[in-house]
Amino acid sequence: MKARQPLALLTRLFGGGDALDGHREKILFRIAVVSAALLAPFGINNLFIDRVPLGLAILVTVAVLVTDAVAIHRGRKPPVPFELLLVPVAVAVALLLRTQPIYGVLWTYPAILFSYFVLSRRLAIPVSLGLLAAATAMVHVYIDAGTALRVFASVLLTIVIVNIILGVVNDLHARMVAQTITDPLTGAYNRRHMETCLDEVIERQRRTGASAALLLIDIDQFKPVNDRFGHAAGDSVLRTVVALVADRVRRLDRVFRIGGDEFLLLLPDADLSAAQTVAEELRSRIAASAIAGTPPVTVSIGVAVLQPGQQMDAWMHAADTALYRAKQQGRNRVDCSAATVAAS
Repeated sequence: MKARQPLALLTRLFGGGDALDGHREKILFRIAVVSAALLAPFGINNLFIDRVPLGLAILVTVAVLVTDAVAIHRGRKPPVPFELLLVPVAVAVALLLRTQPIYGVLWTYPAILFSYFVLSRRLAIPVSLGLLAAATAMVHVYIDAGTALRVFASVLLTIVIVNIILGVVNDLHARMVAQTITDPLTGAYNRRHMETCLDEVIERQRRTGASAALLLIDIDQFKPVNDRFGHAAGDSVLRTVVALVADRVRRLDRVFRIGGDEFLLLLPDADLSAAQTVAEELRSRIAASAIAGTPPVTVSIGVAVLQPGQQMDAWMHAADTALYRAKQQGRNRVDCSAATVAAS
């Protein structure tokens, strides 16, 4: 655990996350095409001037890159894992540092950049630091201490700059993702993300039999609040209701805004009893809350537990039917779908 702390600290320092995840095959394809065209002549030249190990290392690197690039171009999974791509690259750089230290240093910089674009940051950070240590040590041995110090400073600065840039990219990516899946007013997830999450839960039940429940939550008499007290007061009610729901639920639960004053709470791994308990606690908590500038606020809640083989539309319809009954019976109530009750 302690060995992971410095790496975790570096990741947090430069910004967490990995915005490049999911795009590495496209990145690798472009890098492979350009690198193969540029490196192949160097490899062949080294073979002709009797630097056979270095020439072979460069040509092996080119062959590996081309192999993966062809597979990606044909829509297949790259046969050589990204983690192994650094092996021939590292060997070639090490041989250059041994035979031609200055040239080896020059190739250390693209090797570091390559590592960050084809590996996750969790792997790229130790790889780049390893290259830094190797380049500094070999320059110190084969040239002099002063040059080694300059190499250390310039390579380290390169690593820091790359991580800062990736940290900014990751932050921007996280904000963009948040904007696409959340409701800007309340902070709850939006309907698009809801459909993705429900599909995942339904698939999980199909494979493992795991239970899940929906709570369809509707604010009672919300339109009069907007009409009498203004939209600012209505917005305050919406935000407060979401905050009260989010404060009560577990970390794996998800709150979605699916309409003007209607919300859906997804409870993975919850049966009817657990879902009813949560629904009653939320109903009473919201009814007891005081929202400045508005009359007392209550909610009606429809509960539906996912049934075997049930699809998303049918599951949501069951919760909606239960919600309708709760409204018809006087509001500020919790009602369960008939299918859920019959199956329990």
